[in-house]
Amino acid sequence: MTEALRIAVDITHPAHFHFFKNAILEWRQQGHDVLILSRDKDLTLQLLDEAGWTHQCLSRVRHGMTGLALELVEHSAGVWRALRRHRSQVVTAIGGTFIVHPARLLGIPSLVFYDTENATLSNRITYPTATRIFTPRAYRHDLGPKQIRYDGFQELPYLHPNRFTADPSKLAVEGLTPGEPFTFVRLVAWGSHHDVHDYGVQDVHEVVRRLEPYGRVLISSESPLPDDLRRYERRGTVGDVHHVLAFARLFFGESATMASEAAQLGVPGIFLSTSSRGYTDELEQRYQMVFNFNGAQALQAQALAQAEQILSDPESAAIFGQRHAAMMAEQIDVTAYIVEQVERYARGNRL
Repeated sequence: MTEALRIAVDITHPAHFHFFKNAILEWRQQGHDVLILSRDKDLTLQLLDEAGWTHQCLSRVRHGMTGLALELVEHSAGVWRALRRHRSQVVTAIGGTFIVHPARLLGIPSLVFYDTENATLSNRITYPTATRIFTPRAYRHDLGPKQIRYDGFQELPYLHPNRFTADPSKLAVEGLTPGEPFTFVRLVAWGSHHDVHDYGVQDVHEVVRRLEPYGRVLISSESPLPDDLRRYERRGTVGDVHHVLAFARLFFGESATMASEAAQLGVPGIFLSTSSRGYTDELEQRYQMVFNFNGAQALQAQALAQAEQILSDPESAAIFGQRHAAMMAEQIDVTAYIVEQVERYARGNRL
């Protein structure tokens, strides 16, 4: 019988739920005691509740430097108390800013997974104290001996073909039928600490006007849409978003994460933002699955021209299908990797 381990996971963003959900299921199936810590940000708590998972919410998102500093103290203190009560043998998170210092105080290994180079402040706080930092191969920075690179993307734990099969029945709530062409548009709120001074889409009305001739436009927006665009808004549950995205002809938006998610699903992506990411650069330069429009100015006109070129080409589905197959042949099952690494550090830290 497998030795039962005590594993803690800090989930502070909706994407982190998706990243860890399959690993958590595997750990629990093996009889391990998994403590889930959470943060009230966007749809994080809703996702955890929809999954039926008990979790301890340690803080709610705050804004501004003062608010972020207060939340860092509040959440980290909660992590310290929770790890101590749980007698955790290892703690893991994406980003990891809230976990590394309480883990260090308690002598518990802290395993950080991350792919965002421009989160400079949080990385400066986190990286020196983390036990290990796991990054995708495409991560631009050399973080020294603590860094371990893996062949994959941060979206693969929940979108690898071993872990995910798109369900076409999820299209019905959006008023879509299987095979009906549509573009998935994502707008973000620009409220994260690494989003300061960044922007992407400047005229969402133009985006809809230019893309609509090629099929339906479905918009997922973190901020309220103008009244005249409400009819384009996505209606389905947050947990079903990837089932819908998988059937899009194109992703167009401000989210690097969702551009990568689209690529993992075989959908070409347009990433429009003044900031850039190593992993979206690799998705363009190595695999030609994402097209990046970054720099001092977000280049909406050029991004829309690229979108129209893809949507107007009758061979696009075949072209991107081939590119996707070649890309996936080079990736590992990242969930299996997470499970293995976390268990290894937990077993090395028997209490």
